[in-house]
Amino acid sequence: MKIIHKTCKNLLIPCSGPGTRSAGYTKFHKTLNRVGPYAVIDHIIASYTDIDTIYITLGYEGDRVREYLTHAGYKNIEFIEIANWNSGQIASFKQIPEYVFDKPFYYNACDNWSTLVPLVDENTWFVCHPENSEYYDSDNCSVYSGISFIKDSKDYYRILQDSNHSRNDLLILKELNTLNEHALDTWYDVGNRESSSGAFTHFEDEFLVLDKSHQEVYKVNNRIIKLFNTETNINVKNTTFPHPSPVICTPTSLSYEFVNGDVNPYNENYDRLYNNLENLWTYCLNNNVAVNNKELWQDKTWQRFEMMCDQDEKYGGVLDINGVSVDCTRLVESINWDILNNGILGPCHGDLVLDNIVVTPDSINYIDHRAGVVNDIFYDICKFYHSLWLHNINLTHMVTDGVTVTEKDLMRLNKFRDSDIYKNNWQKIELGVGAIWLSMAPLNVDAQLNHQLFLWSMQHLYKYST
Repeated sequence: MKIIHKTCKNLLIPCSGPGTRSAGYTKFHKTLNRVGPYAVIDHIIASYTDIDTIYITLGYEGDRVREYLTHAGYKNIEFIEIANWNSGQIASFKQIPEYVFDKPFYYNACDNWSTLVPLVDENTWFVCHPENSEYYDSDNCSVYSGISFIKDSKDYYRILQDSNHSRNDLLILKELNTLNEHALDTWYDVGNRESSSGAFTHFEDEFLVLDKSHQEVYKVNNRIIKLFNTETNINVKNTTFPHPSPVICTPTSLSYEFVNGDVNPYNENYDRLYNNLENLWTYCLNNNVAVNNKELWQDKTWQRFEMMCDQDEKYGGVLDINGVSVDCTRLVESINWDILNNGILGPCHGDLVLDNIVVTPDSINYIDHRAGVVNDIFYDICKFYHSLWLHNINLTHMVTDGVTVTEKDLMRLNKFRDSDIYKNNWQKIELGVGAIWLSMAPLNVDAQLNHQLFLWSMQHLYKYST
């Protein structure tokens, strides 16, 4: 058996390119594609052992990649800025500082990985045998995985600098004096739409999260990381609804410690949660300080309705919903907006749904607060009521199986409907939850889910507006 010497090795992951193969189906940089609860780059890093320094090149969406890895808490990463990142693969590689090549290193493209990259000590290119091999660089029957080990790193640097190639790293590898081939036992690729589905199928989520077009959620190194396509408006300092801590915030992302508790609680945990909320809402109702939120209710609902119409003009016309002809535009026009716009002032979470609440034996933790947007307690009340119907489990199965309200769901619904808060404000709450479902409809990646939510909202608004 060949003895593999333990050599101090580095890892180079180039993340500077725009990823043209993955255009059209990724939310952010392709190395931040979520596969299971992790980003692709987490899978890559986890596939190596005994690595000294991880070099990450940055260019396209470099700030976002840096933010994510900072949240993830890796200690041995060095970032390398590539100024002219859009000039081609080899031209970008030539900008990597010479010191990176002072010792042997593994190279791993930013959109694929193996479960565990074999330990080698000679110049090696790792090969695989994907079903759609036409998408990859090949040598006879072997397909280059995008993973390699370069022992002769100084020679590699010299060849790289002298090269006239525009792409790709395999051509540089082949100019080394020796180059071994090693087949990988496992290989996953998210670099193109065809291959990515296999990776997504293989790695299941540890937690249930709706796939929204404007954000992504990860769980890595016992932290929850959230990325947004705009500046985050989450208020982590809302003392009425305490957030898990410690929290790290950056302009378009945040992270916090994972709390192992009961999400979407039933029985005693639900009773404890609801009693706390009911006491807060009752206090605010007794104070009876009026607030007008036309922007929150009427304006936003119309905006989301128009977004649905932009997706398909049919949503602005007449639809048959369970045997009833509903003129959707006229229905939204007929809503008594005065009932919704005029609310009660009080401390609010802004997205108070069961899936944003984690109950432990010692605490109730709230996540995803909306900062400075909501001050009408009825918005929180309606959001909470919505989640008794359409929590994430029900929403996940809405397209294929419809909405199944379980016996346990009904117990929570009945407890809510038996309260004075509901009995005294039932029309406002029912109209509000219909408006919230309409506002949710255009925001998801799944177009069928958007469609079902829209029909669900129209059916509900028709019932309580006529």
